[in-house]
Amino acid sequence: MPRGRVIVIDDDPAVLASLEAMLAVAGFEVVVFRSPRAFFAALDALAPGCVVTDVRMPEISGLAVVERLRASGRGGWPVVMISGHADVPMAVDAMKAGASTFLEKPIAPPALVEAITAAVAARAPGGAGPGDDDEDPRLRTLSRRESEVLAHLVKGASSKAAAQLLGISPRTIDVFRANILRKTGAPNIAALATLMARSSRFRT
Repeated sequence: MPRGRVIVIDDDPAVLASLEAMLAVAGFEVVVFRSPRAFFAALDALAPGCVVTDVRMPEISGLAVVERLRASGRGGWPVVMISGHADVPMAVDAMKAGASTFLEKPIAPPALVEAITAAVAARAPGGAGPGDDDEDPRLRTLSRRESEVLAHLVKGASSKAAAQLLGISPRTIDVFRANILRKTGAPNIAALATLMARSSRFRT
């Protein structure tokens, strides 16, 4: 029996085929679309599922996909956003739009499966939605100083700029950055933005 329905939207045929095969092997029922326009044309006939969408696509972006889903009364459908050109502002925008999480390509199968499973669980009755203050426990491992450094980095500050704001050296910022990534297990600062978007401790 399938683990659930996943709807994948990506304008790159190779990526789309790869994601379809990856998720099918993981036990999901997979429906794929090569464009958001094709997805919305078929939307009324689709059963609910977790949407995995690229962010940068011609005509309609992944962010617009989330907004249109919400406008159509399907704001409860979980959305996982993916991009081959991830950065911190993009990750933050994805979370603000209502995405459950944000992943950078290339995506390891376990990471995608985990993201989909978590997104579906968060939207289930009693789950913590993306607007809830459900701080990831990995953020709680950070010291107060590490949290301060991370708050500046996630806003796009360079090591030099963050150092000036905090009154320490850029080299020290780089050490903090390495410690933050090690403690959280995140591949980069952009990935941490999705965790921080759920935490009131980091909101401004």
